[in-house]
Amino acid sequence: MSQVFAVTSGKGGVGKSTVSVGLAYAFLKLNKKVLLVDMDEGLRCLDLMLGVDKSAVFDLSDILMGKEIDDAVYKVDGANGLYLIPAPAQIGKIDAFAFSVFAENAAALYDTVIFDFPAGMDFSLYGCLPTETLFLTVAVPDPVSVRDAAAVSARLNEISCPSRLIINNFTYSLVKRNLHRNIDDIIDGSGLQLVGVIPHSEELAVISVTHKIKPRGKPAAAFYRTAKRLCGEHTLLPKPKKI
Repeated sequence: MSQVFAVTSGKGGVGKSTVSVGLAYAFLKLNKKVLLVDMDEGLRCLDLMLGVDKSAVFDLSDILMGKEIDDAVYKVDGANGLYLIPAPAQIGKIDAFAFSVFAENAAALYDTVIFDFPAGMDFSLYGCLPTETLFLTVAVPDPVSVRDAAAVSARLNEISCPSRLIINNFTYSLVKRNLHRNIDDIIDGSGLQLVGVIPHSEELAVISVTHKIKPRGKPAAAFYRTAKRLCGEHTLLPKPKKI
């Protein structure tokens, strides 16, 4: 049975798309065939992050207007089993009914489908996703992001969408100096169940240039732990200073 995830955030700039890419690579390690779908109309970025921007001719809007899924799916070089559908270059190109049909079809073709939604409170397409979709809300350890994650959590609860929390850009040294919130405070403040913590890393900051995540680094290990939890495996979270 396939797994479908919708990656969300209240506040922009929390690294939501980076988390989407990191999770995609982690699911590859679990021998999954993975499809990433960029949902940020007019502001797409996953094609640049994954190095397929020069080859991308078609996008999600072309599928919704009748093209086959394979026509707008791009294989990511050096990542066997990872595929991307870019977002439309223009705003207003996603029809809700056509999108719901596409989402169901995509879930039937891939082991793991990750929809990278734009930040904010526009939930108009969330009800078009397959019923098994799990929402992953990304937050960073600052008060604004945590408050926004709580707002997203409350809205998702209202529309009966299950959600989990991923903390990104975690820096233990800042937590120790009381400059960042600790993990428990973020969980309490967001009202979400934690599924993963991703450490701050310069490697992730330049992913749009390198187009990859080092397989043996701390970020890769954190994404792998998170992916295993999402697959139902019991995986312990390291002590904060070890993340």
